[in-house]
Amino acid sequence: MEEPKPPDNRNINTEKGNYNERIEGDYIQGNVFQNIFNILGGQQTTPVGNPARPKNERILLAAVKEEVTSRLRQSLHNAVLINLGKESQPQQVKRPWDAEIKIGLKPAKPLPDTTTTLEVFDSEEIAGKLLILGAPGAGKTTTQIELAQALVKRAEEHPDYPVPVLFNLSSWKDDRQSLTDWLVAELKSKYGVSNKLGQDWVDNHQLLPLLDGLDELEPQRQELCVHAINQFLGGETRPLYLVVCSRSEEYSNYSTQLHLNGSIYLQPLTTDQICDYLTSINSIELWSTISNDLDLLELLKTPLLLSITVLASQEISVEEWQYLDSTADRIQYLLDAYIGRMLIRDINSRAYLNNKTPNARETRMWLVWLAKQMQRESETEFLIEQMQPAWLNHTSLILKYRLIHGLIFGVFFGLFYGLSFGLYGLISGLISGVFFGQPDLTIENKKITNQGIWKSASNAVFLGLSLGLIYGLLGLFFGLSFGLLGLSLGLIYGLIFGGRTCIQHFILRLILYFNGCIPWNYARFLDYCTERLFLQRVGGRYRFIHKLLQDHFAEMEFKRN
Repeated sequence: MEEPKPPDNRNINTEKGNYNERIEGDYIQGNVFQNIFNILGGQQTTPVGNPARPKNERILLAAVKEEVTSRLRQSLHNAVLINLGKESQPQQVKRPWDAEIKIGLKPAKPLPDTTTTLEVFDSEEIAGKLLILGAPGAGKTTTQIELAQALVKRAEEHPDYPVPVLFNLSSWKDDRQSLTDWLVAELKSKYGVSNKLGQDWVDNHQLLPLLDGLDELEPQRQELCVHAINQFLGGETRPLYLVVCSRSEEYSNYSTQLHLNGSIYLQPLTTDQICDYLTSINSIELWSTISNDLDLLELLKTPLLLSITVLASQEISVEEWQYLDSTADRIQYLLDAYIGRMLIRDINSRAYLNNKTPNARETRMWLVWLAKQMQRESETEFLIEQMQPAWLNHTSLILKYRLIHGLIFGVFFGLFYGLSFGLYGLISGLISGVFFGQPDLTIENKKITNQGIWKSASNAVFLGLSLGLIYGLLGLFFGLSFGLLGLSLGLIYGLIFGGRTCIQHFILRLILYFNGCIPWNYARFLDYCTERLFLQRVGGRYRFIHKLLQDHFAEMEFKRN
């Protein structure tokens, strides 16, 4: 039996990109306490797009639009413009890379400068099923996000057009899971869309998936994913449109190719393009420094490394660089120079305001730890609520976690039984809590920065007050003392079971803090790292500004203070 649908007259709170309500079934379902806070705070927004489109789709469209806008705003290319005072005239600074287009078995041909990726996507030969290829740092993800931006605009104007949604294939962890099931699960994980509604959207072709990160899967699983995508393309729920991003070298090694209509290959920059780009951003001095070094010029044919070099130019010594033998060592040198420069450059931190910011050593150390955890979990996005006890990485720390958790619940159980059965109950409850109040080592994942934890805390208060009031009123029928006992038991019971996730998370954060893995205020630190151009933030999710930078941090040694 279907649940009744409440009136469709609710707004979704974004809290600067943080989607605090969930898309459930055919309506929006939010947390009572959070809704009150939203109304008082005045942080409401309306879904975007043509009103003829169903409201839930417009809410999803708003979420995707926010993600696309945030990621483009926080891209390294945009960071170059901002640092060089060009942000007000970005149209004068063209992204320098060229592309080739390949359709079927026909030979590749150059893509004219004036042709946009959207025009390729719309072309009769491609018909909305496109593969974007390139070397690491060639601009594949940026190209895909810019395409998503154009598709979002189209979806806003045309209510029947599918909603473009960005997905990262690195989270496809079960080889037996069909791509349809994975898309539904990702919609629930990322946007809080119910399974039923997500399945309806996929079945009825109301989504336009843009898939990134095929090459971020373990090498042995990449081709399995290609098979899963092809099954999706040929299945009953086949999409009308699909875009996939991959590194060209890995893709060329697959025995099976994607059943898409064509591809664009982002080519390395030419020397003239590098010169034109540096001239357009007034980096003439940098060009004169690198123009005579053929090895460095070859490396800077990758747009990512060109942007990194512009931002880190003050830390780069061409003399030191020339002593390095391999391309890998030279890339490591540029990444180290970038990290060094970003750590010391002057910024007005909004995350810390008048408070003391973390020093360079602490920032590096905490980013190394984060990158190692993300690498171990094969993740490219991070939510604070995703931190798990398994991240403790040491038996003694896990034992501490279990012991503290057991003691806290032992105290609660002790109070519970103590109020009911006196001293004997207090001791019995304490022992029961230590032995039977052991935590589940998987905390329910939430979607927003600290949103899940605050929700757990509000649930604890709500459940505690509700049960306390109910038991207290029932107890009054048997006298005041029974009423007080009922009130106390209800409060304790509600706080225990309503706030379990909050307690688990607090204990985990406490242990990680005292072991030097994270700072006390983790959300503030992560926001600070976005200001330092190490991370990007979309809603409550964080990602390194590029996978190459995440890989580089993950390879560093983690040294505690």
